[in-house]
Amino acid sequence: MAWAEFLPMHIPAVQVLDRMLRHGWPATTLSDGLAAEARRFLPHVMGDDTKAVSLRGFMASEMTADREGVLARLSFLRAACRDVALFGDLIFADPEAFMAQSETFSLFNYGLAMGVTEASIVATKPWVDYVSNLTRAESPILVPLVNFPAGSLVLELGGNSGVFARVLLEARRPLQHVVLDLPAVCELGRRRGLESGLSFVAADMLLGDWRRVAGFEPDVILFKSVLHDWPEAEAEHILSEAIKALAPHGQIIVAERRAFRGMVNATAMDYANLVFAAFYREPEVYRAMLQRLCADLSVTVTYTMIDMEWFVLTARRAA
Repeated sequence: MAWAEFLPMHIPAVQVLDRMLRHGWPATTLSDGLAAEARRFLPHVMGDDTKAVSLRGFMASEMTADREGVLARLSFLRAACRDVALFGDLIFADPEAFMAQSETFSLFNYGLAMGVTEASIVATKPWVDYVSNLTRAESPILVPLVNFPAGSLVLELGGNSGVFARVLLEARRPLQHVVLDLPAVCELGRRRGLESGLSFVAADMLLGDWRRVAGFEPDVILFKSVLHDWPEAEAEHILSEAIKALAPHGQIIVAERRAFRGMVNATAMDYANLVFAAFYREPEVYRAMLQRLCADLSVTVTYTMIDMEWFVLTARRAA
């Protein structure tokens, strides 16, 4: 059951669903007025047929598993719909102007995540919850495409609250998995609980010296949904630091959305990707960077489909 099945393309469905969830639905009964709006804008969810019952069960399960993340997703999606409606013509024509005016980009204020005061935590938590919720949905599809030997030492750059790390710990059994991110993000990750093999390190990935920061020579350096945040020059610099830190015969893994090719779901969920559309790249961009930086890398790319097309690029040092 996918989120995209829940929401049709029209924007009021997002707004009504957000209000429903904040009122405790589906665990509680809606007021008459909100129930009427739900029947009008989400009729496929509110009916008595098998599909409607299944959709309500899906949302009940989501709210039980990650209520804060679900609400963060709806809040972000509402902002994305607003930004596209007001400034959508700038997404490709002038990305900098779109970023400056959009509500969605103001959410990701990394400067506010540089401390671990309660103010920093409060400012950072909404986007950490949002990204964590996305990763929880993406992991079952991406993790089977991420392969490394059990007992590996893994360094994940920009690993957020550690959702992906926790799934990999269970599926791939690394000896250690270190998440490197901003201080407030790491603190939020720790508050979700630590388990054997998982640790968080607060550091600036642009400064490098990752072996010292991680405390080991990484067998695997992982980037999931990170490199698109950086202009190409900075992304290439980050990859150069990864090559410097990587153990002999190690591997660099990049998991990202492909370049935006249109509203593939034809639902309101597409707006969440459309606001970032100018920054997604084809895997060949990263392949070219890596091969410029290190001639003895063997690069493979695997494609998959989640909310849009994704790829997992694996660059291995020659034996």
